[in-house]
Amino acid sequence: MKKSLVLSFFCSINIFHSQIASLEAGVRPGVALEANTFTGVKEETLDYNAIEGSPFLTKDFVIAKSTCCNESSLMRYDIYTDEIQYQKDNINYTLLKQEPYSKIIFENPINKTLVLADVNNDNKPGYYFLLVDGKNSLLKKQSIKVESFSDSKKNSFGKKDKIISFKENEPTYYVKTEKGNYKLLKGKKEILELYPEKNSELNSFFDSNKIKFNREESLVKLILFLNQ
Repeated sequence: MKKSLVLSFFCSINIFHSQIASLEAGVRPGVALEANTFTGVKEETLDYNAIEGSPFLTKDFVIAKSTCCNESSLMRYDIYTDEIQYQKDNINYTLLKQEPYSKIIFENPINKTLVLADVNNDNKPGYYFLLVDGKNSLLKKQSIKVESFSDSKKNSFGKKDKIISFKENEPTYYVKTEKGNYKLLKGKKEILELYPEKNSELNSFFDSNKIKFNREESLVKLILFLNQ
């Protein structure tokens, strides 16, 4: 009977340190296999192969590393479940959302960095793309939902087929201040409230730059300005 191990990925080649559970494939929260996936957070079982599109940042495992470790490993990010999977000996493991795995760097050709952040201060950390690093950081949250709709064409039985697909939500952006506080960026108001001592400089910056808070390049420009 096919079984799957769930471990914590530790920072050495052959050592793992965690509680080990041997369970049926696809019925362990957080373990995402190629077909049936049970997600503990969403409490559902999905057949990824039956859903159009992909829930992953990259479908294949790619070279990445946690900043806690010197070695690089095969990883991939499941955006839908907000989990990072780690592969060893053709077995998939879920990286625990805790220290020291708080920063994951996907190397060439992805060149993206994910950081673990508790932006709502509710002890429910998630993964965010690190767009700007510094005394003020810019974080981007991507998420994916599952949508179902009926095909406009009828099948041979005279019924419309139900189509299920993964669809990306609009991203959201957060600033992490040098004091360690997080703020969802919706508009100019949030920035001015965060940095009252810089209101004059910021208003001049906004007047001379067409900053759009739904545009990634605008927000990068803004945070780089704050870091000067």
